[in-house]
Amino acid sequence: MPQTLGAVASFLVMVAPGIVFELLRERRRAGYKESPFREAARVALGSLTFTLLSCALLIGTGALVRAVFRTDVVVPLDRLVTEGAAYARSHLTLVVTSVVAELALACALAALADRLLAHRGREITSVRRQTAWHQVFRHDRPPGTVPWVHVHLTDGTSFFGFLRSHTASGPPDEREIVLEGTSLTYLGTPLDGGDEHVEEVIGERWARVVVPANQIKYLRIQYRDRVTGELVAVRRG
Repeated sequence: MPQTLGAVASFLVMVAPGIVFELLRERRRAGYKESPFREAARVALGSLTFTLLSCALLIGTGALVRAVFRTDVVVPLDRLVTEGAAYARSHLTLVVTSVVAELALACALAALADRLLAHRGREITSVRRQTAWHQVFRHDRPPGTVPWVHVHLTDGTSFFGFLRSHTASGPPDEREIVLEGTSLTYLGTPLDGGDEHVEEVIGERWARVVVPANQIKYLRIQYRDRVTGELVAVRRG
């Protein structure tokens, strides 16, 4: 573990690009369960990659500027290695500026890599690390619409309603889906008892229905206009 303020700062500079990259990734897709070691290893590998790239760019830029203008805009690696702490003490401002520039450039490279992967992900959709629920409820949903969902349960009953929310990730048996709307409908045996088969519009009496995923046999989804409620066709492919 880092023991000094400088070591702590160096550690944060090293891991920050990887953390930025992971946060940007999680905004675009549902998370998935993995071990802490694998998650930490991915952050560390990303940080190392972006840090090395940013250092290479800064060193190259600094060498070019020094050759043309005879001045240092970033810490010269050769002098830092040979003179060590003495150079750092006598050129503290340049050292701090170089560290900040390296961190900013590494984070910018992480953001650029995320944008490139996002663009590639829009073109290559056959393999996705996200749930089918996330795909149909968020990715496939046309703009300005809300999903109208038929939830058929394992006991044969059904609920129909507008999607309020759902669990985006985690073990399948621990997920939940929430339906709402004044047209919220129940299909099955009467909720107050009885054997006959009924269809009840329960949206005026009940605000939400929470259904655990382990009770769901299948889902059917339509997309309806958020204002008019009309069915909206989905583009195929």
